[in-house]
Amino acid sequence: MSRISLVLRHPQLKALYSFWVAQCEGDQLPMAEDIEPADLRPWIGNMVVMDVIPDEDDEDADAYTYAYYSSGFASTFGDKAGRSLDDLPEEQRALIKAEYDHVRRDRIPTSRVYTAEFPEGRQTWERLVLPFFDPEGEVVKLLVAAYRLDT
Repeated sequence: MSRISLVLRHPQLKALYSFWVAQCEGDQLPMAEDIEPADLRPWIGNMVVMDVIPDEDDEDADAYTYAYYSSGFASTFGDKAGRSLDDLPEEQRALIKAEYDHVRRDRIPTSRVYTAEFPEGRQTWERLVLPFFDPEGEVVKLLVAAYRLDT
């Protein structure tokens, strides 16, 4: 795996990215099956895990399901565990699906900073999307973590 370096602002995302990079020893891909839930404890409150459901006929039609949705996010955004990305509003779904498709297709992490209106007012967040692989080298899970920047 080529070495990429993301520029991240939030210290928790920097630490999570460092954890992911450490899983890439040599040319090793970070395997979903090798990650212990306890290893993710520092980020568990600000994280979701997406299952990648491939479409054998059309890779652009791959689907994503929330395998884990943190209780912190659930209290703010509503619980999405077990639900499909397709359940989101169209504009939000299109943006997130494009981001997930990019990570899955290119097999590299991505991050972004965004500002949006929330019930509590305008907020800026940083999010990180990390791919995890199966033994055949396919992306089977995406770990997504997000932290508010303007506290």
